[in-house]
Amino acid sequence: MIEDNVTELLKVIPSDITLVAAVKYASKIQIDEAIKAGVTDIGFNHYQQMKDLAPYLSPEIKTHFIGTLQLNKAKKVVNLNPYLIESVDSYKLAEKINNAAKNKKRIQKILIQVKTDDKKHTGLEPGDFLKLLDQISTLEYLSFEGLMTIPPKNEDPEDSRKYFKELKDLKDKAEKHLKKHLQYLSMGMTDDYQIAIEEGASIVRIGRKIFDVL
Repeated sequence: MIEDNVTELLKVIPSDITLVAAVKYASKIQIDEAIKAGVTDIGFNHYQQMKDLAPYLSPEIKTHFIGTLQLNKAKKVVNLNPYLIESVDSYKLAEKINNAAKNKKRIQKILIQVKTDDKKHTGLEPGDFLKLLDQISTLEYLSFEGLMTIPPKNEDPEDSRKYFKELKDLKDKAEKHLKKHLQYLSMGMTDDYQIAIEEGASIVRIGRKIFDVL
């Protein structure tokens, strides 16, 4: 069933867009099934699950940290060598990640998580984005690769479109500001990933549509 789910997704998601399997509630066996079906990127919401499962993944599999990252867990997550940390939303957190990456003598790729849901406490206010961008530019062990967002939950996926447009506009501003191309726009989940792709997503994070097999 998981294999069928992944196969169907890979048919409809363009090949230049990264499917990140969000494994928040998945078991090791389920994750293995998804990988066998063609998943190449795994997204972890929690440090503990990443710590428990990441060591068993093949080196070819890219791990993403996509959940809220607490300051006291930043070093621990960096020590697990994630390909991408998608949920940076403050200079304090960026600094912690930078220091941990410096200790490991490696550059850590990150995305800035922008708040589009006022009910959530996580994510950077859009008005503070360029300021954080300038601050992060001074941290030599971080590589800023793009933006991520989690829009409000809506019954109609179409309602997410305006938030995806906002994130794309911010990405365009960032590219002009930095005078460089940004690789990633991470937006869209099980219910609205098709809308996100239409609005320029280069990463979609999908969990339920892969692992909900009941």
